[in-house]
Amino acid sequence: MRYVFILVLFFAGIGPLRAQTIRQRSTTEGLSLGLQGNYLSWSSDLFQFLDERSSGGFGGGGRIGYGFSQRFEVFAQYDLNTLPTTDIQAQSFRFSHLTGGVRVNFSATTHALRPYAEVGYSLQAGKVNQIINQNGDKDNILFKGGTGHLGAGLNYFVSLPVAISVGGSVQVGGKLPIQLNGTPTGEMADVRSFRLSAGIILFISEL
Repeated sequence: MRYVFILVLFFAGIGPLRAQTIRQRSTTEGLSLGLQGNYLSWSSDLFQFLDERSSGGFGGGGRIGYGFSQRFEVFAQYDLNTLPTTDIQAQSFRFSHLTGGVRVNFSATTHALRPYAEVGYSLQAGKVNQIINQNGDKDNILFKGGTGHLGAGLNYFVSLPVAISVGGSVQVGGKLPIQLNGTPTGEMADVRSFRLSAGIILFISEL
């Protein structure tokens, strides 16, 4: 009987120990809202003057996501970046991205660190206001169109429901129509952009 009693105590102690071991530390399910800051770098064979003299700038944006499971999530986000204009003699230069796509989350809810990869479609726009041309006049340039989006990164849950997010993405594969002073020029710009971002995500489903 003494050995039976010892075995009962042993297995009774396993329950609390396993409960601590499998404690939830993260989630990617349900509704989430995020804010992020980022740095954008871009290039174009057509706009060599612009991309050499104003090749990148800082910005920020917002994100909304919905995880159908711990693995798959749909998202939409908007990012706006301001680029320097000192070397291009313009009033302002801004880049924006409106992106939608699917994110695949890796690892398990027992881990605070959750890697991810994502693919989507982005409406990319670059707008240069009041840039001085060769004749000394001022022009407004707009190039805008759809492009592919690829991204990857890490979410680290400091504590449910809050995660710190870092990642990178590229927008490639699109030809963007160009407008000069509001009039289409008929030309297409090959624009490639790369963005590094860091931010915070709040998972509403865990509140």
